[in-house]
Amino acid sequence: FQIIEQPFSKSEQIFWQQYGITRDILKKYNVISLRVFKSESNEGKIFQLESTPNEPIFGYLGKKFIKIYRPNSQLRFLYGGTVYENYCFGLEQLPSRGDILYITGGEKDVLSLSSHGFNAICFNSETATIPENTLRKLSFMFKHIVVLYDIDKTGQDSSLKLVKKYIELGVKRLLLPLSCT
Repeated sequence: FQIIEQPFSKSEQIFWQQYGITRDILKKYNVISLRVFKSESNEGKIFQLESTPNEPIFGYLGKKFIKIYRPNSQLRFLYGGTVYENYCFGLEQLPSRGDILYITGGEKDVLSLSSHGFNAICFNSETATIPENTLRKLSFMFKHIVVLYDIDKTGQDSSLKLVKKYIELGVKRLLLPLSCT
């Protein structure tokens, strides 16, 4: 894959700011704005995507890959390069010890939680298999591990499945929105 990076435009900064996500957090998590993303499809066809004001392109940079995020497009996520099997966004940014770790459904959730002072990671999706050895390591680093997925059926079903599977590690789940009554 090939990318042409660009500075975040004013409208792109506003997009991230609506979730409380600062430029410092974007930098810390290797999130970039792309002018162009060029790659090859699974069928071997070369394609190119260009950012527009109505359809911005962001990239979550990994070591040997990039996950493309197009929030206003029909095809929101694409990948370039080799995504490693146990993809975990935010893992490298975690402190060595902490009180609570949130496992979320997506990168934007990780960024938003981090911007608000919380430790968070996500895997490739809410239905991704989380390696037991990863959760064991995290359980030694954090007093509490809380699954915070979307409140749709997939999020609720997946979070319940995770809690049941890792009950011996004390994994809990939080369902939002919390009731104030």
